[in-house]
Amino acid sequence: MKIAYFDCFSGISGDMVLGAFIDSGLKLSDLKKELLKLKIPKFEIKAVKVKRGHIKGTKVQIVSKKKFRIENLKSAINIIEKSKIDIQSKKISKEIFTKLAQAESDVHNEPIAKVHFHQLGELDTIVDIVGCVLAIKLLGIEKVYSSSITIGTGMVNSHGEIFPLPAPAALELIKKRTININPQITHEVITPTGAAIIAMLTREITPSVNMKVLKIGYGAGTHTRPNSSNLLRIMIAEDVAELENDSITILESNIDDTLPLNFELLYDRLFKAGALDVYTHPVMMKKMRSGLLLNVQAQDRDVSKITNIIFKETSTIGLRLQRVSRRKLMRKVLNLRTNYGIIVGVKIAYLGGKIVNIAPEYDDCKKIAQKRAIPFKNVYDKVKAEALKKFS
Repeated sequence: MKIAYFDCFSGISGDMVLGAFIDSGLKLSDLKKELLKLKIPKFEIKAVKVKRGHIKGTKVQIVSKKKFRIENLKSAINIIEKSKIDIQSKKISKEIFTKLAQAESDVHNEPIAKVHFHQLGELDTIVDIVGCVLAIKLLGIEKVYSSSITIGTGMVNSHGEIFPLPAPAALELIKKRTININPQITHEVITPTGAAIIAMLTREITPSVNMKVLKIGYGAGTHTRPNSSNLLRIMIAEDVAELENDSITILESNIDDTLPLNFELLYDRLFKAGALDVYTHPVMMKKMRSGLLLNVQAQDRDVSKITNIIFKETSTIGLRLQRVSRRKLMRKVLNLRTNYGIIVGVKIAYLGGKIVNIAPEYDDCKKIAQKRAIPFKNVYDKVKAEALKKFS
């Protein structure tokens, strides 16, 4: 599996991301060809070799003779939707712009539809965001990771108003990431565009990823300063780990005064809120009361939502939270066009690069069984046999 790792030792911006990808081997001509599918004014994208401190990198420059502005989120989404780039790249690009607009909305206390992009509405913003997404596709990268993010201190003048660094929207976007504050850095090293890209596309490496580095690239920022390497480093690598490692939070509570009738809807709402798994187990509680142990597994980003649901839907007044590490088989979900004429998702798990398990998606098989009025087990067995034949 090919992966990318962003080493944000000196911040991140959109042009630094593109510069790092090009410096690591992405062909500029291939990127230009894809970006021409955007219906925006004609522009030129150049990649120039520069030095930042004692390290060389690639500085991306975007030049256009025509004035161009994206006023708001709706305008950005319309441009992306009307382009001829592939569907998946459209989806991810729109999600990044939405995340960017939401951060601005939260900071300025404005409805997201009324957020004005100002500097973020310039041509280079859409080229940086869409270009980054296209670079990942062109390089065949399946997963993207990042280090902790270094930020500086100080103030910046924006439209006559003084703001602290990092810019409020940029800090909003990385508020759940690990950051390193370097008081010696007094200029902007993380931009809202760079923060949105990192927040949307990457996950921080915890605790580790074993990888074989194939290529290294450095994307240069605009700021130059003696003895300062204003660069973003990227490593293009192969994930050589047999198992995936990550961490999740387990939420637990002993419940003895909630009707069992409540739990069907509780399960449904927990899964819709992002729960990875939910189960209950009979327990004997104090004073010999029979009850249920509720166990919910969740990603960190969903813990707050899930906590609120449990408190609203059950009678518990307290939860136990513990963070645990997981080891998982590497897996992919591939689409299989079955002999039923319907596409079914098939989850394939690997160990040491070899397939050790193939499992058709339950919901897809269920739909076929209901539509054809045939036993579910027949559908499942037949689809699995087709998948084994095609993917093994």
